[in-house]
Amino acid sequence: MNKTTFKFLLSLVFTFFSLVITAQDTAIDEDTGSYTTCNPEGANATRTSADLPNAVNVGTIDDRSCYANYKEVTIDDTVWGIYNITAGSNNQDTNTLQPRIERSLSRSKTRGVGSYARFKGTVRILEAAYSPSNGRHGSYIMQAKGKHSGGGGSADPAICLYRAEPVFGTNANGDRVQVSFNIVREQISFRGGAGAGRQIIFLTNIKKNEATDIELEVGFRADPNDPTKKIHYADAIIGGKVFNWNIPEPERALESGIRYGAYRVHGGRAQIRWANTTYEKKEIVDDANQSDDLGLKDKVFSIKNVATGTFLTDSGAAATPVTMSDSVEATNTHWSFVQSGEYYNIDSETFGILRAPGSGFDGGNKPYFIVSTNKAAPAADTDKTWTIYYNETDDTYRFESRTSGRFLYYNEDGTVTHAIATANDDRSNWQLILVDNALSISDTEFNTSSIKVYPNPAKDVFTISLNNIEQAEVIIYNTLGKTVYQGSSVNGNLKITNNKQFVSGLYMVKAITSDNKVYHSKLVIR
Repeated sequence: MNKTTFKFLLSLVFTFFSLVITAQDTAIDEDTGSYTTCNPEGANATRTSADLPNAVNVGTIDDRSCYANYKEVTIDDTVWGIYNITAGSNNQDTNTLQPRIERSLSRSKTRGVGSYARFKGTVRILEAAYSPSNGRHGSYIMQAKGKHSGGGGSADPAICLYRAEPVFGTNANGDRVQVSFNIVREQISFRGGAGAGRQIIFLTNIKKNEATDIELEVGFRADPNDPTKKIHYADAIIGGKVFNWNIPEPERALESGIRYGAYRVHGGRAQIRWANTTYEKKEIVDDANQSDDLGLKDKVFSIKNVATGTFLTDSGAAATPVTMSDSVEATNTHWSFVQSGEYYNIDSETFGILRAPGSGFDGGNKPYFIVSTNKAAPAADTDKTWTIYYNETDDTYRFESRTSGRFLYYNEDGTVTHAIATANDDRSNWQLILVDNALSISDTEFNTSSIKVYPNPAKDVFTISLNNIEQAEVIIYNTLGKTVYQGSSVNGNLKITNNKQFVSGLYMVKAITSDNKVYHSKLVIR
């Protein structure tokens, strides 16, 4: 007998047992009134406005129900948080999302082995949704959350949801009532999976109003079968029983999160109680990612669009859209990739890092346009970090703006944006060409006669070194184009002392030789 068959038979046993027992008495804190949609006591101006001050349950409330606001009750010295919702009571969303009163917990945003988000609490289930019209019974009591790379699914997808499905029996009066609840795990089959993209796995059965200890941990651990890989997991303990699960496509996982409360009522009402809630998280940087397994560190590239053969070009001015060029001779077509945590900055050799704004950029006139900035790498800003994907088959790259599902894209109208695009759309595919290989023979002196600044970042004193160049005029200017320093190198070197003319920030260094060749670099002053 396979595990799936066994679990199904076990579910039937629990269901049969529940059908023949007599229902427990009504709980002290149970709502036994008739169903309504909205009530005065459920009024809430926003999703977070109706929480109690110093609520006993941990987390930030997300109240999308006008049936009843979050309340608390003390029973036998235990303080319970009350989560009651009814069908059709979502007064916050206009897109027919299901009602909920949940609490969100801060995410563990790293992917290193040992990173986790861990929630503990005690739950009592008094009632779960029952919808004979469409058969969509049950309400969620908690869920594992986590964004992923590569697009697909909602902007904040659920990984798995733990649902309480009502089991009916009879009370002392012979009435048909909910007497227990089958707990099932609604888990994704692939990242972004919803509807048919999820599987339903029976876990256990909980009696009505029975205080049940629960623990949910979502995180990363080493793959025992392959030391180069890791597992993204969602492990639960419900009433002392262990239910571990390895999440699909762990290489796409970006974070680990948890929500709990009461969520989803297609019919009827849900009444969930939580007590003794605690939360902790641990964040460990992904060492494998920090090792630069893409091999981009300390190299300078031109970025060539596969569809057009043209090259990404920095604008040289903050908040100004980048362009494309036919040639790679100009240094504003040269880029490096600097790691920032688990992502990368795309760093211009003549200016700052790239930014990927949203739809409202420039008052909505330039939605999703990629723009230059004067910010130095590394930077962790959400709109200045990128996830990089390498296609080994055709030696191409795609650049996703962090985890947005939007990729660096060269449009037919000549603009460069970050757009939703499939992997086979060559306008979203790019080749990285080492600058040494991109330049023609007549330009090789540019590379062998390099300009270096050290230490960089600097504070009080720094040196500009010109390899194979005896003398050059050196100009240093700020991001507004104002000249801050001007001098000449001697024997290829120029030592500069900061006499308060350099404030903290990014500077551009330009060296002009006697034969009017120009070299560029950048300087960061702390």
